[in-house]
Amino acid sequence: MSMLILRENTDLLAEIGQRIVGASVLRVTYRQTEHGGLNVPPSGSAHEVDLEVVLRLSAGVVSVAWERDDLVEGLAIGWEDLADLEGVASVPADNCEHWQKLVGRTITDVHASWQVSEIDCPESMWSVRLSFGPELHAVIALGELDRLGRPTYHPDSLLLLFDESVARSYRPPGAAASAWGEQSLLGT
Repeated sequence: MSMLILRENTDLLAEIGQRIVGASVLRVTYRQTEHGGLNVPPSGSAHEVDLEVVLRLSAGVVSVAWERDDLVEGLAIGWEDLADLEGVASVPADNCEHWQKLVGRTITDVHASWQVSEIDCPESMWSVRLSFGPELHAVIALGELDRLGRPTYHPDSLLLLFDESVARSYRPPGAAASAWGEQSLLGT
């Protein structure tokens, strides 16, 4: 079961940091709706994913999905391997150019970015950056690519951003910081 990540849930934030930092990436899968048409991972430094990103790490499975609880929109993280579902395609992504650089590497830090999706809602995580040392990063954020391939905010799909400048420039309304992230989860 995935849980919507709220800034106020410091115990869950600490657990995320503890489970992920120090683990290495073994495999990556994008889960898409079958009618979405994605059969192979996209090329380029930005990928759009319908449902969730599943990371098989040396420490276990981590799934990152978009979630909505009434007016609160954000990322949800789960720790279980996901069953195959009718209408959902699992697309192996670890052979694409940007993931190939990260498979086998150890995650050294995790940074989050927060948003308020509606007035009087708690802050929810809308972006998470996995760092693999000072030069290699993968950002998972709410959003989609517009027709020109630029990130745009859309809370019911995910973006994978591998370009630091794109991640630093992508900041939807209501976000406290860009997709690059502001808070390391190691300190929570």
